[in-house]
Amino acid sequence: MRQFAIRGISLATIERLNRERVIPLDRYQADGAIDRFGYLENLAADHGVTFETILTLVDALGPDEDFDGLVTTLEDYPL
Repeated sequence: MRQFAIRGISLATIERLNRERVIPLDRYQADGAIDRFGYLENLAADHGVTFETILTLVDALGPDEDFDGLVTTLEDYPL
């Protein structure tokens, strides 16, 4: 069976990330993203980390830390 993906990220992962969102969608859109996945993808690009790194951090920190703990962790992340 063929697995669908966007830029190498499976649709199942994208759906999971968006489903786990606890922050209102308009907050992500105010940051220029269409949804939580887009926001996380932008964070990865902005901070020069892989999306797999973002996934690991998101899973460890939880969805309520998308605009606080996640950003702080990325700012402190060694490149």
